[in-house]
Amino acid sequence: MNPALKIVTPTEVIATSPDNAPSLRVDLGAIRSNFLEMRRRYHGQILSAVVKSDAYGLGLEPVVRALAATGCKVFWVNDLEEAARVKSVAPEAAAHTLMGLANAHIRDFEALGVIPALTSLAEVEHCARHALLAGRRAAVAIQIDTGLGRLGLCEEELAFLAGEPDMLAHLDIRLWVSHLAAYNLPEDPENAEQRRRLREWVSRLPPAPISLAASSGVFMADDWHFDLARVGSALYGVQTSTVWQDGLTPCYELSAPVIRVADYPAGRHLGYRGTTELKRASRVATLSIGYANGLPQRFAEIGAVRFGGVSVPLIGGIAMNMTMADLTDVPAGTDIAATRAIFFDRGQPIEPVAERLDCAPNVLLTQIGAGTRRVYFNE
Repeated sequence: MNPALKIVTPTEVIATSPDNAPSLRVDLGAIRSNFLEMRRRYHGQILSAVVKSDAYGLGLEPVVRALAATGCKVFWVNDLEEAARVKSVAPEAAAHTLMGLANAHIRDFEALGVIPALTSLAEVEHCARHALLAGRRAAVAIQIDTGLGRLGLCEEELAFLAGEPDMLAHLDIRLWVSHLAAYNLPEDPENAEQRRRLREWVSRLPPAPISLAASSGVFMADDWHFDLARVGSALYGVQTSTVWQDGLTPCYELSAPVIRVADYPAGRHLGYRGTTELKRASRVATLSIGYANGLPQRFAEIGAVRFGGVSVPLIGGIAMNMTMADLTDVPAGTDIAATRAIFFDRGQPIEPVAERLDCAPNVLLTQIGAGTRRVYFNE
């Protein structure tokens, strides 16, 4: 054995650990509570839930079941495949697709009772042609590009549409939809300009409910709420504004077990290319989690994990399935084998790390959820 290395009962660590894999615990009770909090704050007609991208990586079916049981009746997803998953667990709920038709045919949406939020004039024309041939109006929502770009009809396309009453007559327009570009900056003057455009443009079109507010919009004044709000991040306890949003509870806990513990002398290099040089004699744990579970590699440079109530630094970089943590300052007597390292939870939320990584919090949430086994509680 290398005299510079002391292995500390690795077999005991593996044998006594209750779970030898990383896990993302999802608190469905917190999601329900957040929905009720947002419904309390919202002064429009319908509070809907955004469960796109597998409910932000948290698992579409369990989340939809929990929300439907709490009274949510309208859901938003990416595409027809996700909409079918919503309908499979909440058949009475309304499902809308944010990616519009996504190269599918409107009859496929009608067959499932799904409403596409159309993204282009070509999609509008497609639905109108189908409705003419089918002899019935097509139920759709229509997205309006008031400033964000990406998707939706622009002012010129809406003006063209307003001059086509025969085309409009074949559409059952359930909703006009837009999205704030500066959603996280409530006082940004461009928000008010987008709202002005939306009101002006839809005034020339057939009347239908309006949806502008997403999660952060519900925390803004009532004149931002309109008829239907699309709430995603807030349901999962994720902050989406520069202004702190009270009343939200993070629904996630990312943790990983220890699979090995070793004592190293000062001066020892650890990790690929010796990325960390120990400045003192250290006790180091190898954790069963890595970038394959959605952890950004830069997290090792800026983040810390909680172990037995103590914040400990990561060292040696993040590998595909393993990460090392310095346990030197963990109190003696801590049952290392039975203790899991906590990466994110209510006491250590994802927002500060996301800010330091210069990314949106949902980047972390969706990556972690996609790469880590999920465990649900408070069902």
